[in-house]
Amino acid sequence: MQKQLIVALSGEICAGKTTLAQNLERRFGFWHFKTREILEHLSREQNPDRLSLQELGEKLDKQSKGVWIVHELQRHGYPSINNGFCIIDAVRIAEQLTALRRAYGSIVVHIHLVSSPDKLYRRYEFVHGNKRSKQQIREEYERVKSNETENNVDRLKAISDLVIDSERSGEEDVAIRAASFLELLSDHQTALVDVVIGGQFGSEGKGQICGYLAPEYDALVRTGGPNAGHTVFANPPHKFHLLPSGTSRAQDAKLIIGPGAVLNIDTLLEEISNYKVSTNRLVIDENATVISREDIRKESKLVAKIGSTGQGVGYATAHSITNRLDTNKNKARFFEKRLKGFLGSATDELEKIYRRKGKILLEGTQGTGLSLYHGKYPFVTSRDTTVSGCLSEAGIGPKRVRKIILVARTYPIRVESPVGGNSGPFGSIELNWRIIARRSNISERELRRSEKTTTTKRKRRVAEFSWLWFRKACELNSPTDLALTFVDHLNIANRKARRFEQLTAETISMIEELERCAGVPVSLISTRFEYRSIIDKRNWKGN
Repeated sequence: MQKQLIVALSGEICAGKTTLAQNLERRFGFWHFKTREILEHLSREQNPDRLSLQELGEKLDKQSKGVWIVHELQRHGYPSINNGFCIIDAVRIAEQLTALRRAYGSIVVHIHLVSSPDKLYRRYEFVHGNKRSKQQIREEYERVKSNETENNVDRLKAISDLVIDSERSGEEDVAIRAASFLELLSDHQTALVDVVIGGQFGSEGKGQICGYLAPEYDALVRTGGPNAGHTVFANPPHKFHLLPSGTSRAQDAKLIIGPGAVLNIDTLLEEISNYKVSTNRLVIDENATVISREDIRKESKLVAKIGSTGQGVGYATAHSITNRLDTNKNKARFFEKRLKGFLGSATDELEKIYRRKGKILLEGTQGTGLSLYHGKYPFVTSRDTTVSGCLSEAGIGPKRVRKIILVARTYPIRVESPVGGNSGPFGSIELNWRIIARRSNISERELRRSEKTTTTKRKRRVAEFSWLWFRKACELNSPTDLALTFVDHLNIANRKARRFEQLTAETISMIEELERCAGVPVSLISTRFEYRSIIDKRNWKGN
């Protein structure tokens, strides 16, 4: 992107110049230099009308041969304003453009907007039609158009760098066409996103991994819903159900909740309050789904059957699909009062970060084995938990992805089966915590105390590592790196390890076997739930 840029807009009255300027200001941070406001300031009249402003502009043009615009830019501090990005709304004669190019050279780009006479008048009538008759509006419009400069402004089309017909393109389309010509749009094939994904049935320790990695990134993106809880070490531990797990570890990172997320607004607002997240920092996509009390009531029936968390995520998601004409809308944009200041477009925020080559960490929730499509149905969640699903929920294209970190724990867990129900198979031999205690030398009491779900505080079942499922998770997610967690469950001695070679021989052997099976390195190893608990073998960093 250029360091400095002046975009000079021209076109007949109501051709769409101000709308384009406002869009470029909002999307790309341009300084919106309004010649009308300059003329109003220079005028000696109180509340001057358009005709008197036209006369003043013509007078200044004749006196200075259009150079007055350059003088006003400099008087207001250009190019020190907005990093030298300026959009002039608008130029009216060729001499003004000549003066700009003489003063600023190749950074000046001229865009001319056109539209049919009928469309121009209808726009004028719409904007200026309050409390006046159509006859009065028509007479005023004809007086404005009869001005010599205004009458000849369309001749600037012949010397412009770009001409856009604003009648044939919507406001946003005009902005995209202009931004594309100005080379403001990011390269959509530049890999800037790293993804952390669960390789088993959730609770793999993704929160700890994301909390460790978060300070390396400019933005943290979260998908999924409140049925997934991620825990980051602190005193007391920080628990996140909807905000990214690195929220407190990376205080300067932008936080984004994507359009595919499912929200419990009460839970979200509580997290926002607990972690003191400002409206300047967090953007919630207006298309995210909101859970209702009725969704929670309906889903509670699944708790006793398949071990659902009962948070209403599935029913809220289904409601979005089956009741699209329902007046009880369940999208975030319909909860503007409660989410005031946080609503926006995840796509727009991501585009801003892409343009400045910022690094993004996308945090997947739950685990691949719970995928609606790839898990053992019906013991699954209501979404696709793979990398592909998470990218879709976040609104991130596949060529944006740089690294995929698949997180697996030494002994996979699932939530405890409800009485008379079943929370689903492991695909490997089921164990109990007494066996894990004997193998690891960690007390069974400690294991049972810590192995409870973050969201519902229910006990967990445990099983042997499933190599078959691990390989399937690799096939589904195409990881570039692996993160192995809970290596202290192999041997409590691993808690003392600060370097790879300090791990037990059994642990190193498992890591080597994981790398052979996946064909990628185990780059991150979690030895315990504490600070300095990650052995980092990466040859890359987020920034």
